[in-house]
Amino acid sequence: MQAVGIIAEWHPFHHGHAYQLQQARVKSGADIVIGIMSGNYVQRGEPALISKWDRAQVALDNGCDLVVELPFWYATQPADIFASGGIQALSAMGCDFVSFGVEDPHFKDYEQLAQWMHDHPEAVTDANTIVDANDNMSFAEKRIAAIKLLMAQNDAISHLNIHFQDNANTLLAFAYAKANAQLDKPMQLVPVDRIGDNHRLESIDESSLTEQSHRFTSGSAIRRMIQTSDVLSEDFPVKLAAVVPEEMVATLVKASAHQAVVGWDQLYPFLKYRLMSASPKELAGIYQMSGGMEHRMQDAISRVVSFEDFVDNVRNRNWSRNRVQRTALMTVLNVLDAEMQVMLAPERPQPLMLLAANAVGRGYLKLMKEKLSHESNRWQLVSRVDQLVERMWPMWIQADRIYELLAPQLPSQNFNHPPIFK
Repeated sequence: MQAVGIIAEWHPFHHGHAYQLQQARVKSGADIVIGIMSGNYVQRGEPALISKWDRAQVALDNGCDLVVELPFWYATQPADIFASGGIQALSAMGCDFVSFGVEDPHFKDYEQLAQWMHDHPEAVTDANTIVDANDNMSFAEKRIAAIKLLMAQNDAISHLNIHFQDNANTLLAFAYAKANAQLDKPMQLVPVDRIGDNHRLESIDESSLTEQSHRFTSGSAIRRMIQTSDVLSEDFPVKLAAVVPEEMVATLVKASAHQAVVGWDQLYPFLKYRLMSASPKELAGIYQMSGGMEHRMQDAISRVVSFEDFVDNVRNRNWSRNRVQRTALMTVLNVLDAEMQVMLAPERPQPLMLLAANAVGRGYLKLMKEKLSHESNRWQLVSRVDQLVERMWPMWIQADRIYELLAPQLPSQNFNHPPIFK
C-alpha cells in the first residue's frame, strides 16, 4: 500500500481541508491518506477550539483514513521545528508522499532551493550569521532575508522564482521541503494549490453566508466567527455550514451547547496567576523566554484586562504575536527550557498516539505493526495511554490535563480513551 501524509491542525476542520485531502489522494495516487494532527494545543500557541478526538473524528468522516497525534513538543513550535516533527512522523508511518497547501503554483523552485540549502549547510550558516546581526528584524524576517542573500550570491539558485510575502502556506510548505530533504529516504512532495480566501483573512462578512454556498476561507476567520457569534442562535449552524462540513457543524454546535469550545479566554486566568505568583528568575527558565520577556510579561499582566491586550503589550519588532502566544502557553503549562531540549533531542523516543482509523487505516496499521512496535524504532505507536506512557512522556500528559480543566465536560483526553474506529 502506498500512503500520502498530511501534517494538519484542523483547527477547526473546514471545506478547504476536505478539498486538500481529496486532492492529496488524487494527485499522489496513494491507497491511504494519513493525517499527523496537532493535539490539544496548536502551533500559534493556543488551545485547540475543540478536542483532538472530535477533530480526528471529523477528519475521518471527510476523507482521512488514519489520524495520529503529533507530539505536543513539536506541535507548539515555530515552523522549522513543527515541520521537522511532522515530516519525521510521516516518514516513520511509512508514507511515500507528503501533501500540503501552497499559494504559489511553481513549488518546484522552492523544492530545488530546499535541496540546495541541504547540500550547502556552510553557506546557509554564513548567511544566517550575517542577517542575525540586524536587531531590527523578527526571526521570520531574518530567515527570509538570509534566503534572499543566498540567492543573490549563488548563480545556481539566483534564477528561482521565490516569493514568501503573504504566502503563509508556501512558507510552511518550504519548511516541509527542507525537513524532507534531511531524510535518508525523502518522500515525494505533492503540493495542492490553495483556493478561496487569503490565509491571513481575519473576518468574514457573515451576511453573505448561506448553507448552500460552500466557501473556502481561512481558519482564522472561522475561529473569529465562532468566538464572536451567538452560538445558540438559529442561524449559527447555517453560517457554519457555509464554511465547515456538516460533521464539524454538529460537533461545534454540540461543544458550544456544553461549553466545551475553548481558547485563550479560558486559559488567560491561569496565565495571570502564573505571572503574578512566579519570580522573574523562575520565569526566565521557561522555554522560549528570552531577552527579558519575563519582565515585559509581568509588567503587562498588571495593566491589561484580556489576553489580546496582553499580547499587544508584549509583542515588538523581535517578538511576533505567535512567538508571544507560544511563550505564554509554555508559561501556563510550566514547560522549562531544559525539559523541552530533552524532548527534542535527536535520540529521544517519540510517541505516535493513534486517534482514529477507518477500515483502510486499520489494515495499514497491521502492515506497520512490527515496525512501529520495534524497540529500536525512535517513533513508537501508542494506542492506549497507561502509567508507562505517562512516565515516558509526562509533558504531554500534563498539558492535556490542563486542557481538561478548560472544559470540565470533556472526557479524559488520554487515560481510558480508546482510539476511534470507523
